[in-house]
Amino acid sequence: MDDRIGNQPGGSQILASLTLSFQDFIDAIPAGAVVVDEHGTVLITNAELDRQFGYEPGSLLDRSVDMLVPVGLRGGHAGLRSQYVESEQTRTMGGGRALQGQRKDGSTFPVEVGLRALSAGNAHFVLAVVSDRSDHFRARASEAQEKALGLELAHQETVAREMGHRVKNLMATVAALVSLSARGASTPREMEESLRGRILALSSVIDLAFNAPQSRSPTALSIEDILQAVLAPFTWTQDERARIALTGPELTVGQRPSEVLALVFHELATNAMKYGALQRPEDRLYIEWRKADAMLNLSWREEVGQFHGSAPKQGFGTTLVARLIEAEFGGRVERQVSSSGWTTQLNIPVASLGG
Repeated sequence: MDDRIGNQPGGSQILASLTLSFQDFIDAIPAGAVVVDEHGTVLITNAELDRQFGYEPGSLLDRSVDMLVPVGLRGGHAGLRSQYVESEQTRTMGGGRALQGQRKDGSTFPVEVGLRALSAGNAHFVLAVVSDRSDHFRARASEAQEKALGLELAHQETVAREMGHRVKNLMATVAALVSLSARGASTPREMEESLRGRILALSSVIDLAFNAPQSRSPTALSIEDILQAVLAPFTWTQDERARIALTGPELTVGQRPSEVLALVFHELATNAMKYGALQRPEDRLYIEWRKADAMLNLSWREEVGQFHGSAPKQGFGTTLVARLIEAEFGGRVERQVSSSGWTTQLNIPVASLGG
């Protein structure tokens, strides 16, 4: 063995021979560093701390460390410092709270502070290592903004797709109405009147959907909402309103079902105006609905004063109602005749009214 190797001093001996000053030590810390006495007077700072807080080198010496704390927090900081100075512990200041430092120009910035209590004889000191967290908070804010922007873009894309889907459905409905109106009309004038009425009924319900109360979905309407919208042209006066009675529980339906029901109610109202309960002031229309065994049962009952025992023949409007109820909802339509008029019964699965 080479005696030169064996005789070399150990690592602890080498460290003991170093003459590194305390100022050199804190200058080597890659963060701001300050040493204060038990009264909070600044004894030593490093260049990084001076830079962070905007002070000239050495200008903080013999001044209160509270100068580095925002004005509104200085009172509480003095109390915490006095509790900690004799504990001789190492810990992070703030206990998870967001801490702020105050620069010479009065501006504040987020910081993280590590504390170490020191003692020399009967004197007590605190070493505080201060890290500027501005870049971290800016990065988090930028990340949050990017996330919010991404969510907003995703929402806009969803809305655009939904609007495209609704417009497509609406155009398909209008096209079907044109075909049905042409098939059931004998003259261009008759087709015009029939088609106009159906489109207005559809339009009134769509307008109602977009103005629905914010307490529920903007595309969800109640059965009563739809009936009120469709029957509005027949209830301008108090006497006209008195001829129609609506009775039933609150039951909301989706956009597409509400459009179909608007067309159904429009056809029934048009027939009632031509042949039934809306033709003469003394006649009455009673509309009642209820849920039973997962079905919506809606009764459209017309009481006609000059009733002769037979309901109007099933024309195009009646056929359209039956087709819509069967094709769109998988439901069925029944007609019952009584001594005072007739009732059109709609039976629709509640599950088909959701959207």
